Amino acid sequence: MKISAKIQLYSSLFLSIMLVLLSVIVLCAFLWISVEREEDVLEDQASLIGENIVDSDLTAGDAGLLEAYTPDDAMVRIFGTDGSLIKSFADDEDLQGLAVPSISKKGYDFTKVDGEYVLTYRYPYPDEGKKLGMIEITQPQDTLLDHLSTLALVLGGSSLFVVLLSVLAGKWLAKLILKPISIMSGTMLEIEKSGEFKRIPLAGRSKDELQVMGESFNKMIGRLERNYDQQQQFLSDASHELKTPITVIESYSSLLKRWGMKDAAIQEEAVEAIHHEALRMKQLTEHLLQAASQSDPTVDTEEEIELISFCDQIAQTFRRTGHREIKLQSEVKEIQAMTIPGKLEQVLVILLDNAIKYSDSGIEIMIKREMDDIFISVKDQGPGISPEHLPHVFERFYRVDSSRARKTGGNGLGLSIARSLVESFHGKLGIESEVGEGTVVTIILSHRILI
Repeated sequence: MKISAKIQLYSSLFLSIMLVLLSVIVLCAFLWISVEREEDVLEDQASLIGENIVDSDLTAGDAGLLEAYTPDDAMVRIFGTDGSLIKSFADDEDLQGLAVPSISKKGYDFTKVDGEYVLTYRYPYPDEGKKLGMIEITQPQDTLLDHLSTLALVLGGSSLFVVLLSVLAGKWLAKLILKPISIMSGTMLEIEKSGEFKRIPLAGRSKDELQVMGESFNKMIGRLERNYDQQQQFLSDASHELKTPITVIESYSSLLKRWGMKDAAIQEEAVEAIHHEALRMKQLTEHLLQAASQSDPTVDTEEEIELISFCDQIAQTFRRTGHREIKLQSEVKEIQAMTIPGKLEQVLVILLDNAIKYSDSGIEIMIKREMDDIFISVKDQGPGISPEHLPHVFERFYRVDSSRARKTGGNGLGLSIARSLVESFHGKLGIESEVGEGTVVTIILSHRILI
């Protein structure tokens, strides 16, 4: 069963039950109020007869004397102390034939007699403290039952009309509520069939749950589309990056196979080229694996380290391997801090590696402390990054200059990995750059200082 049909069915069923309950309550209240009113009328008349029964000699005189005390369409009977009928008068002659039982007990009695519903009130009449007999007033309730039937008919007809309206309103309401869901499911089917990324058109500006769900769906589709585009771009870049070293390796290995064994110069050139291209492929593979590992973070333990010597040790490694001058500047001699050494080392390696790739002059590592914050900056004297590229440099696979990246072996993963690592130990990574002036990348560690 469709959700729209369920909404119609359940809403109509619930409304029908509520209307039936309401109708029953109204009918019971009407019956109770009406019977109570009739009882008050009969009690007043019985009291009046009791007050005048002796003075007016209602028991000995003509039965017509009771007519003045008899309500419309009612019957009055007076019984003696032995239960025998003394006098009776009926405004409606049909009541004379009713076999209304005589009960010597004060109170009300609503019964069905000879097919008719009647209300009877019995009132004992005393005189000078002596009980002389029982006054009984009986009145048919046909009018009351007719009114009750009419009310039930009106309530039933109104309820049926409301239920029919609720069915139509439920159909309209279900269509209104489920419209975004229907559009969403249709969009999903179109995406499945065509393989294209599509979004749900959101015309309204309401902030209900369906609107929020539609916006979330569009955001999810946008994110999937971006990831898909990045994946396609990466596949294109990776295939291009891998194609070149594989071609070089294949060419030089063929050259070695043909003539390299006999010519030492060719052999040296081929081995050097193969080694260089193999290192490029290794670096690309490592970056890909490292980028993939960021989606499954592990829990690392923080340790206390001395930042100045820690950074200088990493810089010393690059001084030897990169044959480049790397200066370390700090306002203080020691900074004891809590961090994850392995991840911080990875970030510094990435930043120093980028600085060496994209600049030919000296590199600076600047460490300073401000209140509870530590700033570790890596500055190069390279060509810099233009303002339009700067907001995107932390995106995966984003490369400012494809031709320059191919020369340096870049693949657009380094800064993205660095930012993920810094954020994993609750730090921040910022970048400043001007074209022709170089680039400064800064690691900000907050509330990590011990000394």
